[in-house]
Amino acid sequence: MSKAKFKRFNFSLTDHVSRDIDDISLLPRDFKCSRSDVLKAAILSFKELSKTEQIEILRKVCVDSENA
Repeated sequence: MSKAKFKRFNFSLTDHVSRDIDDISLLPRDFKCSRSDVLKAAILSFKELSKTEQIEILRKVCVDSENA
């Protein structure tokens, strides 16, 4: 019996964000990039930011978008 490498998760996205993920996944011309790969790359990039930068980006998504 093999162990699964990945778990499937469901979460909500706006149509705009979903289209952005699709557009980003089509950027590479010499390799395939899935929607999941785009999210993994985003997390990797996010983790490389300072804690202050991370919090500011989270504020834009969590607080500022609610007030828009």
